[in-house]
This record gives sequence, C-alpha cells and structure tokens, in this order.
Amino acid sequence: MRYVKVLLLAILFFLALVFFFQNQNALSQNLVLTLNLFFLPPMASIPLPFYFLIVAAFFVGAVLALAFLVWDKVNLSARLMKSKWRVSSLEREMEKLRKQLGAETSRSSFLRKTQSTSPNADKSAGENKPTAAPSALPEDVQAPDPDKA
Repeated sequence: MRYVKVLLLAILFFLALVFFFQNQNALSQNLVLTLNLFFLPPMASIPLPFYFLIVAAFFVGAVLALAFLVWDKVNLSARLMKSKWRVSSLEREMEKLRKQLGAETSRSSFLRKTQSTSPNADKSAGENKPTAAPSALPEDVQAPDPDKA
C-alpha cells in the first residue's frame, strides 16, 4: 500500500510539472490582487505571477490540512489518556471492592460453618428434612442497574 501511495504521488507531481511547463506563458502573466472594502481605503498587491498564487494557495492549504490533522491527533491522544486514567481508576475501585467482598465472604462462610456444628444442627441432621440453600450468597446477590434508575 505504501508503494502505491508513493507511485500515485509521483504521478501527481509529474502531471503538475507538465501542466506548469505547457502553460508557462499563461501562468507567467502578472496579476494584481485588490481589496476594496467600503470602510477601508482600497489596497492592492504588487504584481505577482499567476503560478506563484497557485503554488502559494497549495502550500497554505497543505499547512492548514496538517494543522487540522495535528489538532485531531492531539485531541484524540488527550481523550485516550483520559479514558486510560478512568479505566485504571475503575480497576482500582473494583479490586478494592473485591477485597471487601472476599473479607465478607470468608466471614459469612466462617459463620455458616460454626452454625452447622451447633447442637441444633445435630437434631435436624437426624430428621430427613431437606435443607434450604442459603438465599443470599455474595455470588448470587445482584446489584441494581444504575442506568435504569
């Protein structure tokens, strides 16, 4: 793809040179630019060759296009850095919440183990009643969706 771009650019450059050489008489004519606004005195430029105006307009356009591309690149880089900072902040918060959840889970599993070894658990073990599964395990708890609030 890089070679195709270079080839197209070389062809474009060649055609521009051919255009300038074949139209040298018409492009060499002098042109005076004037600006006549009703609140300013009339202004006129020095006589300039027409090809100079074409080349100058091309370079001004190229510089403006480059400036817009650089501005877009800087803007996107800033947005990327802000997004990365937000992701790392959310990852730190998630890790903190996981640690809290792990501590609560280990505490609740310890309480379940001590409750199952209590004397009431031995009486119910003698009976053949099915035991209900704990209804609020930390893995089963669903948080409300903040987007739907």
